[in-house]
Amino acid sequence: MPKAGALVTDNDAEINPYKHVHLLIEKAVSKGELVYAITKINGKKLKDNQTQLFTETGHTVHAQTVIFATGYEAQEEVKDKNAVILSSYAIATNQIPIS
Repeated sequence: MPKAGALVTDNDAEINPYKHVHLLIEKAVSKGELVYAITKINGKKLKDNQTQLFTETGHTVHAQTVIFATGYEAQEEVKDKNAVILSSYAIATNQIPIS
């Protein structure tokens, strides 16, 4: 790399984040999971084995497991003493139009 101060790491990879997420969603759906696309959550109740998420349209989603894909902010959001960030990733891409 010709730039000063660049980081060089081993075992890194390149992915298409759009395709990657959609393949993960397809895999989850094939295993019977429910996916709610383009759904804004405006409230939540986090309990031991049950989570309730409240949508802006007044619906309630009940789940045993929720993935907060918000990076480091998830630790502050969940406020669970047992919640631990195991790893963090940064993905940069050009803007992809949503169809």
